Amino acid sequence: MRRWTQEIIETTEEASLIFIEMDLHHPTVAAIDTETNGLHIIKSTPFVFQFGYLYTDNLIDRGVAFSIDLEAHPGLGMKVIRSFLSRAKKMDKVVGHNIKFDLHMLKNLGFDYRENNLTDTMFYIRYGSDNVQEDNGGPPMGLKEYAARFIDRGAGELNKLLGLEQTNIAKSMNARLKTIMQKCPPPPARLGKSWSIGALEEFFKDKVMDWTDLPASAKPAYIAWKESLPEYLQSRVVAMVESEDIRYNDLDRKTLLRYAGMDIQLTLEVYESLIPIIDVRKNWKGIEIENSLIIPLLDMERVGFDVDAEYLETSRLRMKEYILDRRNVLQMTSGVDMKIGQHAVIAKTLSEKFGINVMTTQKQELARIASNLRSADPTNPAILFLDTLKELRTLEKWYSAYILRFQRDLALDTRLYTTINQVGAVSGRVTSAFQQFPREGVNTKDGRELFTPRRLVRPTGGKWKGIVYLDYSQIELRIQAVYTILVGDPEKNLCRAYMPFGCVSDTFGRFDPKNPVHLAHWHDMPWYLEESTMEIWKPIDVHAATTKYAFGIDETHPEFKKYRSIGKTINFAKNYGAGFGQMKNMFPDKTNEEINRINDAYYMAFPGVKSYHEYCYSIVNSTPAIPNLFGVKYFNVSGHNLINMLIQGSGAFLMKTKIREIWEFCTRNPIIKSRFQMNIHDELSWEWHEDDPPEIFFEFKRIMEDWPDAMIPIVAEMAYTKTTWAEKKDVHAREELQ
Repeated sequence: MRRWTQEIIETTEEASLIFIEMDLHHPTVAAIDTETNGLHIIKSTPFVFQFGYLYTDNLIDRGVAFSIDLEAHPGLGMKVIRSFLSRAKKMDKVVGHNIKFDLHMLKNLGFDYRENNLTDTMFYIRYGSDNVQEDNGGPPMGLKEYAARFIDRGAGELNKLLGLEQTNIAKSMNARLKTIMQKCPPPPARLGKSWSIGALEEFFKDKVMDWTDLPASAKPAYIAWKESLPEYLQSRVVAMVESEDIRYNDLDRKTLLRYAGMDIQLTLEVYESLIPIIDVRKNWKGIEIENSLIIPLLDMERVGFDVDAEYLETSRLRMKEYILDRRNVLQMTSGVDMKIGQHAVIAKTLSEKFGINVMTTQKQELARIASNLRSADPTNPAILFLDTLKELRTLEKWYSAYILRFQRDLALDTRLYTTINQVGAVSGRVTSAFQQFPREGVNTKDGRELFTPRRLVRPTGGKWKGIVYLDYSQIELRIQAVYTILVGDPEKNLCRAYMPFGCVSDTFGRFDPKNPVHLAHWHDMPWYLEESTMEIWKPIDVHAATTKYAFGIDETHPEFKKYRSIGKTINFAKNYGAGFGQMKNMFPDKTNEEINRINDAYYMAFPGVKSYHEYCYSIVNSTPAIPNLFGVKYFNVSGHNLINMLIQGSGAFLMKTKIREIWEFCTRNPIIKSRFQMNIHDELSWEWHEDDPPEIFFEFKRIMEDWPDAMIPIVAEMAYTKTTWAEKKDVHAREELQ
C-alpha cells in the first residue's frame, strides 16, 4: 500500500524545501493537473496548479502531491511551475488525465511543455482494459469514476462536494431571478399563476425558447437580473444558470485544494495500477502511438476554425421561425398542443385521433406506419401528422446540438475550438465535438436551406488564403478488402474496386498485392482481367454493385443514383457488422422479404467478405486478444463487434500514424507556415499560408498514401476552398490548387 502525503504550497521556503526533497528522491514518474476558470482551451487559465510524484524511501512506497493557489500566490506560482517543469524534462514519464487540456492551460500561462515523455491515464485505461464501451459494462474513462470502481470507492466524494456547491450557487442566482420576475405580470396561463422557479424551468425547458421570447412585460426584469450576474456568466447564460456554468474558482478554495491534491494521487495510482496489466497483455503499441500524438494534436487543437457568426445567427432565426411554424402544423393536425418527446401523448393522439395503435413512438415504428399509410391511402391525414413529427424531431435536435452549442462556444472567442479524445472509441478512433459536422444540411419541406454546418466554417483570410483537405477514400472498405486477403479468401470484387486484383499486365505479369512495385503501378498501365484477357480492368463501383443485388436494377434505371446512395448505406452498415435487425431499423418501410434481400445483397456482391466475418466469430473463441493491422490488441470482444473493430481500428491507427508523420515532416521543415487544423473522421485539413507553395500539400498526400504493408492502394483525395467548407472543390493537379 503506497503512503501518500498531500501539501499546499504557500511560501517560498516551502517550495524550496519541496524541490530539494524532489531532487533527493530522483523520481522517474510525475503527474500534473490544473484547476481552471473555464474549459476553453485558449481563453481559460489555471488558478491552481498541482503536481506530484512517486518514490520509495526505506523500502516504503510513497507518493506526494502538491498544489499551489495561483490567484493567491501568482509570482510564487509561476516559479513553482517553472521549477517543476525543468525537472519534469528529465523524467521517464509525465502523466495526466486528459493531459492535453492541462498543456493548453500551461501554454496559456506562457509555459510550452513539448517533451516526448508525456502520457495520459486515459490511454492506460483503454489499452489496459477489455474493449467494451462503458454503457455495456466497460471501464469508465473519467478519472474519478474509474478510480471509484477500481482504486478507492471514495474517489469521487470531493467532486460531489464541489458539484453540490455549484448547484447551490446556481440555485441562489435563479432564486434571485424568481424574486425579480414575481414582480412582473403573471406568465402565460399554461405556466401557472406567477413566475415561480417551476414556471421559469418549464418556459426554458424548450430549447428553442430563450429570454428574448419572454413576454414584453417580463423582459426588463430578466435583463436586470442577467446584468447582475458575474461578468463571465452574462455572455453565457441565455435562460437560467446551470450548475456547470459556475466556475471552479468561485468554489470553496480549501475543498478545491484538497480536490486538486487528490486528483494527482488518483492519476498516479491509476497509472501505476495499469502498467502490470498492459505488460501482461503486451499492449504497449497503442500507448506508444497515442503518446506520439499528444503534441501534434495539441498544436492542431489550438488552430481552431474561423466561423461565419452572422450566418450562424441568421440560421438560428430562420430555423426557429420554421420550427414554430411546424409546431403549429402539428397542433392543427392533431388538435393537441404536444411536445415531440411526449411519447404517451403522441401514442394517445394516434389512437384517438387517427385510430392507429402503437407499442412505441420511436422513429423506426412511426416511419413504418407512415410508409404503410402512403401505400394504402396517400391522403390519410395521419401522414401529415407523422411527417411533421419526424421533421420536428430532426429540426429541434439540430437546433440544440449544433446552433445553440456553436453559439455558446463562440461566446468567448470568434473561432471554434475543440479537444480530440484519442481513445474515445474502444476501437481507437478519435472522438470530438467536431466529429459531428454533417456533410449535408437541413432544409424546409420545399427545399429552402435552414442550416448547413459546414457552410459555417471558412478560411481565416488575410495571409491564410484557403483551407486544403485530404480525405481517405473509402478507407474502411479498402481495409475490409485487405482482411479478406489476410484470412485466405480474397474477395475479388471488393479488391477489384481498388486494384487490378486477379489481373495481368504485359510488364509485370499477374498482379500481386504483396508486391510493392505492383501496387505502385496499379493505375498507370493497362491491366487485363485474368479470366478475359481482352477486357481491361476498371475499378468496380462497390456501392453500385450492392445496389444491383439489393434492388434488382442497374445503371439504366432512372432512379439508380438515388438507390445507389442506399447501397452505400448498406455497405457501411454491413462493414459495421449490421445484421437483419439493424437493417430492419434502417429501412422500417420495407417488408421482411425486402430486408432479407437488402441484408444479403452485400454478401451477394462480395461473397468473400463472409469468410472474414466467419473468421471474426471463430477467432474470439480461441484467443482473448486480436491485434489490428497496427499491432494494437482488442481484448474479450464479441465476434460481431470484432468485425468492425479490426477495420475501424486499423483505419484509426493509419490516420494517427500519418498525423504524426506529417507533423514530423513539418517540424523538420520549419519554413512551412500552413497550419494543421483538424482531424474529422477520415479527413485532415490545413489552413494554407500564402507563403507556402502548393507542393507541400501533395507531399502531405504522398505521406498519407504511403503504407507499404497495405496490400491495397491507399488514396487520399484532395479538396480546396476559398469560401466555406461546404463549397470545397476536388483537386487533381497542382494547377487546380490556386
